Parts: sequence; structure tokens; C-alpha cells
Amino acid sequence: MGNRIRYLVPVLAVLASACGASSESLPFEPAGPQVAPDPGSPGPFPVGVRTLDLSDPSRIDERTGKPRRLRTEIWYPAEQKHRKGPFHTYDFSVQAREEELGDKLQVVLDTNLPLLESTAVKDANIDRQHGPYPLILFSHGAYGLRQQSISYTIHLASHGYVVAAPDHQGNTVWDMIRDGYHPGSVPNSSYLRVQDMKFLLQVLLQRAEDPEDPLYWLLDFKRAGVSGHSFGGWTTVCMPCQDVTFVTGVALSPLISLAIGFGCELADYPAPLMVMHGDQDYTLPYRDTYCDYRTMGGAELRLVEIRRGGHYTFTDICDMDLDYLAQRLGISDAEDALHDGCSPTENLNYHEAHRGIHHYAAAWFNLWLRNSPASRDYLIEKSEPPFDSFRLYADDIPDWPDGGCD
Repeated sequence: MGNRIRYLVPVLAVLASACGASSESLPFEPAGPQVAPDPGSPGPFPVGVRTLDLSDPSRIDERTGKPRRLRTEIWYPAEQKHRKGPFHTYDFSVQAREEELGDKLQVVLDTNLPLLESTAVKDANIDRQHGPYPLILFSHGAYGLRQQSISYTIHLASHGYVVAAPDHQGNTVWDMIRDGYHPGSVPNSSYLRVQDMKFLLQVLLQRAEDPEDPLYWLLDFKRAGVSGHSFGGWTTVCMPCQDVTFVTGVALSPLISLAIGFGCELADYPAPLMVMHGDQDYTLPYRDTYCDYRTMGGAELRLVEIRRGGHYTFTDICDMDLDYLAQRLGISDAEDALHDGCSPTENLNYHEAHRGIHHYAAAWFNLWLRNSPASRDYLIEKSEPPFDSFRLYADDIPDWPDGGCD
């Protein structure tokens, strides 16, 4: 019965249009079989954002003794009336009050963290007329947070995607603030992250089939994509090896080889994958990613090298001033790491870098998730800034200089 109701929705939309109901037009068509809009420019949809508080009763968190929490941010195509806002501003001091920070809360509040502006509208009306939309799950980096790359996730949503990013409990910036910076905790989080992404995929698809749910008829059930940064980039590489629903991914600054322990055969990788990395990343050195990429095969692959790109070039963390907070908390290791990619002299300007990152990621997802073969034409090197700092590799790439990969 549920499936019959689900498929009745587009029929009712057609009938309403025939009876004179208003139909909202888009400024241009999103990517599709016959269409390939510029992936570097914002897409045809305004973007809405909602926060979901989810929990997995099958997993109990060791610290809290409660079901594992996945507070999730969802960006989605919104109705055209929201194009001019009002746009949502992220105030992390407000978010800190919702976390269990103990005596560290006042330190956060006294730090006066900067506001993070966005081009998404809080709780905007969903554009259901042009859906359903492909789903992309985004996984944040180690000790990151779900909103660490909002310029990226919002850009993808504007092109006709629902992008969902969970906080990976135990490995967020809030956990670091409360418990300190412990690099050894990262391996312990790896299994939990993979399970987080599986759980989130299942929950969102189930909710999209429920006529009583706000997410009803929002998602394309046939395929999903995955993306993420750093530890989330590793998660991205893992997920197509875990669930065939993930038909493609874009991994940002990943450590590829660790995916072998989670069912990935790199030489026979199961899905098209784009990997991006900065050549001046000292948190996860580019050489390791480059050499791991050379061992991959089985599916269509791309490596995007960003000259003068650092680790946080792919995020909005450089705008958050988290290094000042780390200094106040006495977390010197994190303070040093947070500068990787944010230097105005050593690194490519990260706002300019975002233009290229968004361009190539949206083109890749449009190709594989929106069935837009002409979007492949955007997967080329270009000479104008900032694209002159981007180099693309396909299948066969040379060895690292001086035989460094062997």
C-alpha cells in the first residue's frame, strides 16, 4: 500500500497542473540526460536546511549509556520564493549550549567564535515538484562537525541533491573540547563511522517512503552518493564497498589504503570515485594518496590535485577561527593542525579553491547521479584561475618522482 501511495504523488501533481494549479518554473534546468549546466555556478535551486536529531537504538554509546546519537544537517532543494533568503547564520556558541561540555562550555562562550554565514534558508519549503532527488551523505573529518563544509554541501544541494551530514559522536569538535585531543581515538571511530553512514542511509530512505513524514517523496531510491573530508574522505572510499546503494563518491583528502580493512579491494574498486587532495597537505601527505590512487582500478577514477592546497582547503574551517579556541583550551596539536591550508601566503586562497572543488565535484555527481553524460565535458583542466592550480589524472598516472611509490 505504501508504494502505491508513493507513486500516486507524481500523478496527483500532473492532475493538479492540468486543473490550473500553479507550476513553479526554474531559472534553468538541473543536470539530466539532455542537460549539463555549469557545475561551478550555483544550481537552479535555492537551498533549505534542517536539523534532525536521530539516534540508533541498536548501538549504545559507551560514554553516555544512551543510544548513539546522530545529529544530522540536511540541505535540500527549496522553493524559488526562498531565493533571496533570509539566509541562515551558524552560531556555534548557540550550538555549544546544546552539547554536554561541562566546565568547558564557558570557555567556548567566552571565545566569541565568529558567526558562519550561509546561503541556505532554515526550514525552507521543500521543492517537491522537481523531485525526487539523489541523496549524498557527507562525512566530516576527525574532530570535525557536520557543518564544517557548508559552502560545499550547499553548492551540491543547489544542483538538485539532498545532502545529509551527521555528527559522528565521539569524534566531533565538541568531544575534543570536552575530553581533549586524542589522535589515538581516531581508529576507534572508524567502525562507528561506517555504521553511522549505513544507519543514516537506511533511516532517510525509510522516512522518504512514509507519507506522514516531511521527507516523503524527497529521495531517489535507486542510487546515492557519498562524500567527505579527511577521516570522512576515508569513510567515503569505504562506503561503496559496504553498500551497493552508494554508486559513486568524492573523497576529499582521504587516506585511501585504510579502506582495505573494510572490504575494499583497491585494484578492483566497485564504483566510480573522484579523489581530491592538496599537494601541500601536511596533515595527510599528498604522496600517500597519490601512491594509493595508483593501485586502484576496476571502475572509472579521477584524481584532482590542487597545487598549494592544504588539508583544510576543502572546508570552511579556516573561517571558524577554531585555532584560537584550541589555544584557549591548551590543545596545541589541534591548534597547529588547524592552520593547514589556511595560510594567506603559503596556500591557494581557500575561497578561490572552493570554486574549483565545487566545479569538479558537482560535475562528477551530475554525471553519475543525475545521468548527465555531457557533464563529463567539465572534467577537464582549464587555464584560467583558479583552475590553473588544479591538475586532473585519470587511470594511468606516473610514479611519484624518483620512484617514490615503489
